[in-house]
This record gives sequence, C-alpha cells and structure tokens, in this order.
Amino acid sequence: MAHLFNWVEIPTTDMQRAKNFYQTLLGVEQLQEQNMEDMLYTFLPMEPGETGGALVQHPNYQPGQGQGVCVYLVVKGDLNATLAKVEAAGGKVVIAKMSLGDMSPGYMAQIIDSESNRIGLWSAE
Repeated sequence: MAHLFNWVEIPTTDMQRAKNFYQTLLGVEQLQEQNMEDMLYTFLPMEPGETGGALVQHPNYQPGQGQGVCVYLVVKGDLNATLAKVEAAGGKVVIAKMSLGDMSPGYMAQIIDSESNRIGLWSAE
C-alpha cells in the first residue's frame, strides 16, 4: 500500500487562531476556508492528487491536548527555520530537529500547535 493515508483533519476550537498559526508555520499568506454544513474547514496547502488535510472546527472535533494521533507535515527548507516560527505563532517545540539516520533520509521534529495538538514536521534539510 503506497499511499495509505489520504486525508488529515486537525481539530480546533478557534479557527482564526489555528489558521494564523499554520499560515505562519507554513509560510503561506492565505488558506481557503469553507463551511460544510455545520463543520468549518480551512484547507492546508496541497497539490492535486496528493494527500491533503484541513483544520476542522466542530463539536465532535476536540484538540488532542498533545496526545493521540500524530500527523507529519512536510516543510520545505531547513527544519530549524520552521521551528524558529513555532513559539511566536503560539505553539511549542517538544522534539527538536533530529536526523532520521538510517531509517529514512531527512529530519523530523514535533511541536504542539496553537490548539494543543501534537504535530510532526519532516524536512529533507
């Protein structure tokens, strides 16, 4: 199974705060927001045909308080440059940049986002 995951939903209780956090973290100026019946979605950057995801605000979606599933976002450039933005955007770095060594090329880190979700970051640099 090459592409086991096809969609990721990151819970939020404050969409604007979460949107600001991810715009800062990912270095994008705008994220598309859409209300789907009673669920508010803000879509994260994605290429057509690739795995995507969104921030979701709904009573059935509660932030994970740093527990549960951890999704990894791919970031471009030196991972330390992205990690340097986390605290100012309202998050916290919980695992600093580390090499994946023989397991996989590249580097990983983990953060707690502005909604208390544990999020992994991966970069080739």
